Amino acid sequence: MTGVKICGLVRPEDARFADSVGADYLGVVFAPSPRRRTEEQARRIWEGTAARRVGVFMDAAEEDVLRRARDLELAVVQLHGSEDADYCRKIREAGSWEVWKAARVIDGDTLSQALDAYADVADGVLLEGWSDRGPGGVGASFDWTMAASLSGSWPSDLQLILAGGLNADNVTDAIDQVQPDIVDVSSGVEAALGIKDHDAVKAFVSAAKTR
Repeated sequence: MTGVKICGLVRPEDARFADSVGADYLGVVFAPSPRRRTEEQARRIWEGTAARRVGVFMDAAEEDVLRRARDLELAVVQLHGSEDADYCRKIREAGSWEVWKAARVIDGDTLSQALDAYADVADGVLLEGWSDRGPGGVGASFDWTMAASLSGSWPSDLQLILAGGLNADNVTDAIDQVQPDIVDVSSGVEAALGIKDHDAVKAFVSAAKTR
């Protein structure tokens, strides 16, 4: 069954609801973003939830990432910037958490380059579309057939996380085409920026879990 991550959480009530309807991962953003939260805010968001905690960072100092990963007991450190392979390796080897490296897909070459660069130093590669509005949370999709074409060469021990432009209406098609391990949604289940629509969250999780 495909895992589900609800990201860009800014309110505890949204995290608790996503957890209650079966989300596997709950993401809080520490990178520059309208949805950016502080460490103390993140604690309150995750309080009382059982899903795995994902912290989203972008080109942050290694010591800051590691401190937050330890203090907040993160299950996953998601890197959304220009972090190189050596950076990913150091973060991954410093604790028991997983490391997911995001890649903004422009064409088949950028996808292949990301796979070559990070397959050996990350536990997962997150694929999203490119947008001039920036990385993450902007609903940018890409041609899923590019990812599907790599299914035969994708390492079996590397998780594929699909993000960007997903919602309850298209997530089953996306899963059927790409066969990701995890689907990741933020803006696709929002009523307003940062405010999750609980009906949309429930519908997204339900649709994804049919695959």
